[in-house]
Amino acid sequence: MYSLLIVDDEFYAVNGIKSGLDWSVMGFSAVYEAYDGAMAQEVIGNHTIDVMICDIEMPGSSGLELLEWVNERGHPIETIFLTCHSNFSYAQKALQLGSLNYLVKPVDFIELESIVVKALNNVVREQEASHVQKEYHKYLELWEARRPLMLERFWQELLDHRSRPADGWIDRELAGYGTELTKESRVFPVLVSIERWHKEIDTRDEEIMEYALRCAAKEIILAERPGIVFQDREGMIVILAYGGGGERTIRQWIADCEAFVQACVEYFFSTVTCYLGKETEVRQLGAMYGALQYAEQNNVRRNRQIVCYVEDASGQAGVTDALPDFYEWAELLEPGRIEPLRERVRDFFVRLEREAGLTVATLHAFYHGMLQMLHYLLHKKRTAAPRLQGGQLLDKDAVTRSILDLQAWAEQVLETYEEAIQSGQQDESPIDKAKRFIGEHLKEEVSREQIADHVFLNPGYLSRLFKKETGESLSDYILRERMALAQNALAYSDEPISKVARSLGYNSLSYFGKTFKRFHGMNPQDYRKSIDAGNGLFP
Repeated sequence: MYSLLIVDDEFYAVNGIKSGLDWSVMGFSAVYEAYDGAMAQEVIGNHTIDVMICDIEMPGSSGLELLEWVNERGHPIETIFLTCHSNFSYAQKALQLGSLNYLVKPVDFIELESIVVKALNNVVREQEASHVQKEYHKYLELWEARRPLMLERFWQELLDHRSRPADGWIDRELAGYGTELTKESRVFPVLVSIERWHKEIDTRDEEIMEYALRCAAKEIILAERPGIVFQDREGMIVILAYGGGGERTIRQWIADCEAFVQACVEYFFSTVTCYLGKETEVRQLGAMYGALQYAEQNNVRRNRQIVCYVEDASGQAGVTDALPDFYEWAELLEPGRIEPLRERVRDFFVRLEREAGLTVATLHAFYHGMLQMLHYLLHKKRTAAPRLQGGQLLDKDAVTRSILDLQAWAEQVLETYEEAIQSGQQDESPIDKAKRFIGEHLKEEVSREQIADHVFLNPGYLSRLFKKETGESLSDYILRERMALAQNALAYSDEPISKVARSLGYNSLSYFGKTFKRFHGMNPQDYRKSIDAGNGLFP
């Protein structure tokens, strides 16, 4: 429903218009009156007016001045003017101010009704347009708020592609998110793995701290440069610097990553490792990302906190220059192409024979790289290879005495891998292996690194995989299992609480009590009393 305002300094003129038409039939639910400009302004200030019928000539301020006031304040009112003079200057001014029409007194009600209906049609159109505009702005604001998240999703989808995505898809997506990037744009990738937390934190606190690390990475590593920081589906922090990071050298990247690593130790109670990639085109990013993932998953023995994919990654000059690209070998071997890889291995050792200044460090590095590649593939295929995984072929000192010994070993482990794939023997998952290892060592101070070594995985990667598959952090799981063991000991033995605590590796009885209460809602003393009282709290 709509509202009408009639403005005229003559009382009888107002009442005549008010009673001359059935305004409710036309859709008006309220008809207001005003006898001068000031009174009209007060009515407009207190009510929403859709249509105004106004006399032009009034004492004080004219109807034209009233319409100027309405326009200045942005009131969307359709105005019809009344005048005693058919003066063209009035009509011209009224049209300039946006008046719908004007009538010469005395009013012809049939003509007035026609003009009012036209005014109402304008009101409806304006309201519809205003509604559409409001909806547009609402969704525009929502889009602007969600655009960073949608852009993150694009990068995640791009990185998840096993094969190179279509160039057209990349350009369409990037254009849709309002970026200036294209498939040929260059980006510099950095992956950050959280190796361990220096304080005991639960799963929720871990998520908060991971968010804090992403913010710190954006501030310290990306700084003011264009780019994005997000968490991939595996839980790694991904940093992409648009434009390849500008004029930054690899040494500057390493310096910034070292500053970030130090900040993580000082302010976020964590140890992280940064994996620096090579500047690459957007359409080639998936392959580079896969290589960095492979480097992280197989970084079992390195203690360095900055791993540079471009330059020397082991700290030993000349070692990595002689080594093959194990990620490329893994990509070749994964679909089961054993024979082409055998040829690559033979070619590699032919080149190795010619290598000047070859040291035993290179042979050791090849040994570890080859083993980690095969463990990586066995893990992906969930395939058991007891001879590889059980230590029968892991005599490093024996196989690295010469190039010939190492080549024979490499061919042997490839045969062992091929036999395992053909046998189809399913292996226990790394998570099940980790749980079994934890169960066997609950009464010891077992570290995350020990568990990772047992399952041949990088500690950071194991932690992310464990959380992804179980929904809780590795530390939470260990604590929960220990507290279940403590609960059982308190319920079914008469051992002193201090002895129970020490048997589970807790030297501080106070800390043991706090941890027990966190999981079971009461301290060990109260729990044992409840058991003695026969409350049946133990499941």
